[in-house]
Amino acid sequence: MVHAQPPSIPSLVMEDHLGIVYVIETAQQFWSELEDILKLPNDDAPTLSQLDSTLRRFLTLSATYHEQYLQSPLQLEHAFHLLLDSEIFQFHSERMCENIVDDARNTTDPHMLFILFHTLYFHGQRRVESLKNHKRWQPIIPLLMDHVLVEIDPDVEDTFFGGGNNRNSVILHVNVPVPIEVKLRSMSVKLLYEVCKVQKLTAQDLKIFDDDFIDYLFDLVEQTRYMQDDTFNYSVIKLIVCLNEQFMVAGLGADIGAKSNEPNNRVVRVLMRRLGMSKTFGENMIFMLNRAKHTPEDMCMQLLILKLLYVLFTTKGMSEYFYTNDLCVLVDVFIRELADLGDEHESLRHTYLRVLHPLLTKTQLRDTPYKRAQIMMQLESLIANADIRDVNPTTKRLVERCLSGDWKSRKRLFVCP
Repeated sequence: MVHAQPPSIPSLVMEDHLGIVYVIETAQQFWSELEDILKLPNDDAPTLSQLDSTLRRFLTLSATYHEQYLQSPLQLEHAFHLLLDSEIFQFHSERMCENIVDDARNTTDPHMLFILFHTLYFHGQRRVESLKNHKRWQPIIPLLMDHVLVEIDPDVEDTFFGGGNNRNSVILHVNVPVPIEVKLRSMSVKLLYEVCKVQKLTAQDLKIFDDDFIDYLFDLVEQTRYMQDDTFNYSVIKLIVCLNEQFMVAGLGADIGAKSNEPNNRVVRVLMRRLGMSKTFGENMIFMLNRAKHTPEDMCMQLLILKLLYVLFTTKGMSEYFYTNDLCVLVDVFIRELADLGDEHESLRHTYLRVLHPLLTKTQLRDTPYKRAQIMMQLESLIANADIRDVNPTTKRLVERCLSGDWKSRKRLFVCP
């Protein structure tokens, strides 16, 4: 039997800032060099210069060879875990992060930026407080936005099934590296989401996310709707709903960018101008809510989506943004989640109840008899048997508000299929 030989990977020569020349020809050699770089001398405490040099050598080697040996998500994850588990990050993470931010602001090498962004991302996954450092991230946000705005042909991007940013992604063309612009854009969206998710941005901070940028994010959702790997599409939607939360919390007052008859929330304002042009955004947002699991990340995402739904359902001119069939899917999701969420997730259940009222009274569902009996049964079950069990007073108030709506008796004009 003849076995196909794996494609040969051409060797690259790299010289680091110390003049050390690396010629990596195999994956084993690459991983061995990465591990050796991170080994600090045991005899004396390392100097700051040694720490900085170790970080720079690791980053340079990774940036030079990532297209050869860090193609898959698992390979990337393993490499950065080596770095984060090393002494330079275990005991000197603040200094290392400052070095990385400085390098990111000054380098023009996209491959180095790719590695720098990943380091910040994985470090943030381990230590969320690093993402909350406003002073550190303020100069990085415009840089991330620039990479999001890079125009990429969706057909070219889809060739790589999303560039392998998902554990389930499949890279079809192992001989053809994913364009670095694709990788940088994907990572920039993810980093922006992570930062916006944990920081409380002021009205001044949010000015950088202008109408044009928000509009471009909505365009991205539509442009990437047919990609076989939906990871990037969903990442952009998560960023949009997270920015909506930021604008809600900031409570922006008069906004010179808004007309007198438009909402101050920039996400809603832009979406209102795009009526009829953002079908995919609404459909995929509901699909994400429907597919969400009870993991911390998915529950955070649910909360962000629900808050945007509430704003849309209660904003004049936007309450009928969704198609009726999509609203019926939402009803199914609400019935399921209200039944499945445990008491430990009471806050999320309350959010579902807060959104359910305008969903039933402000949208087409006020005239659509879709699963009304099931809705009423589920609502009543949340406050039943109050004489033998404790019923949260907020739950009771929200349920009674939902049950008091006139949606239960409205005439039937449309029936969901």
